[in-house]
Amino acid sequence: MINKKFTLLLAAGMLSLAACGQDDAANEEETQAPVQEESTDTEEMPEEEPMEDMEEETEENSTEEEPAEEEEPAEEAESSEQASAPEAMSGEASNLLSNGEMTSFVFNEAGEYAVYCEPHPVMQMTVIVEEGAEAMDKVSVDIADYEFGEATITVAPGTTIEWTNQDQVQHNVAFE
Repeated sequence: MINKKFTLLLAAGMLSLAACGQDDAANEEETQAPVQEESTDTEEMPEEEPMEDMEEETEENSTEEEPAEEEEPAEEAESSEQASAPEAMSGEASNLLSNGEMTSFVFNEAGEYAVYCEPHPVMQMTVIVEEGAEAMDKVSVDIADYEFGEATITVAPGTTIEWTNQDQVQHNVAFE
């Protein structure tokens, strides 16, 4: 008895699907005609195709120009970074630096510079600027554990030293 009911349900389901399939076939015939008409309308407007080509060309041109534009600001950033670094002089001091922030000073004049942290005067280091020292554009010094990363550093005139605060407290770079 269960098999007969199951067979009847299965047969009814198949008939429903078959009926739906016939409706879909009729609908397809009706929808094909408008689609063909729409494609005819599209063929009458060839102006859209060249516009798409022009958009692609524009995208290609802008992509080609982007690397050149990116290279120039990178070069400018380096030169402006060096130009924006103030000259190290007695009495100069940076702003307070939070964790991860940095400051830099350029050392143009030969001599010995005493560097310290204003909020923590026990933090000290010496920068010696002398002719004949290894020429470098930039030297990085970390500030960590209430100390400058170097007790003494020797650089050539024109070198920029960049200090980065790695501590959770604020520090600065000051010159006596």
